[in-house]
Amino acid sequence: MLKQFTPENQNTYEYKAHKSFTLTQADVTRHQFLNNSSNEVSKSYYDFARVNFYLSGSTDDKYAEQFNIGNDGFGYNTFLTKFYDTGSIVFIPQNKFDVEIKRGSFQLIDTTTNAIIVDDSNGNLYSTNATFSQSVSALSSSDNYVGNIFYNVGAFAITETASFDGSQNYTDVTSGDYTITYKGTTVVNTYEWTCDAVPDELNNTTNVTVFNSNGLGQLKDNLTSSNFPTYITEVGLYDEQNSLVGYAKLSKAIPKSQKIPMKFLLRMDY
Repeated sequence: MLKQFTPENQNTYEYKAHKSFTLTQADVTRHQFLNNSSNEVSKSYYDFARVNFYLSGSTDDKYAEQFNIGNDGFGYNTFLTKFYDTGSIVFIPQNKFDVEIKRGSFQLIDTTTNAIIVDDSNGNLYSTNATFSQSVSALSSSDNYVGNIFYNVGAFAITETASFDGSQNYTDVTSGDYTITYKGTTVVNTYEWTCDAVPDELNNTTNVTVFNSNGLGQLKDNLTSSNFPTYITEVGLYDEQNSLVGYAKLSKAIPKSQKIPMKFLLRMDY
């Protein structure tokens, strides 16, 4: 009743699934950074952001490669030039995005300043409702970038220091109440097994109700005719020690054909 899989009968692949999240300032961790500050904490976060995210073109450029940021051959036009002495960096818990934040899905609505900030799919952030803009041709132009998002780290930084409406500065964004929405990314791995059943095999049954009670393994008299074929109700998966490790149950019993080959496709996501 057991049949060995061949390499041709097995396949593995992966795909990305996305889940929408909505968080508030209470769900994330925000750090204000300030260069040359007497406050060692503010200075340390400046150094952290500079070394891990913005120090491009130096020996520490390995971080840019690790985090898929910068114009470094990844195909994304990320601008990292607007990193000033002061700003803020916000970290999203990994269990709220898993592998990475989906590009083009991020939006921040700051209810304290009324700023609305989104990403451009390239790791750059810009305000969609800015009144004061360096470039009036397009809000999403590089002149209007106000920070960066680091998708597979789950972090974003507001680095612009200018005003966006004449009374509120970008340094005030994320200092009060705000909401962020985005899509997290999960990599789903899939196993597939193709179970072949040719006409001259797997024609016996393990259903104990079809046997006589004499213990000799004989079928009941009314089941010995060819009009009563073996029915397949489930397909089991066994390890090398012939221990059952999983099974798939069919939605209905299928008669086993003794004339044509049959195939059963098993798929498992994890």
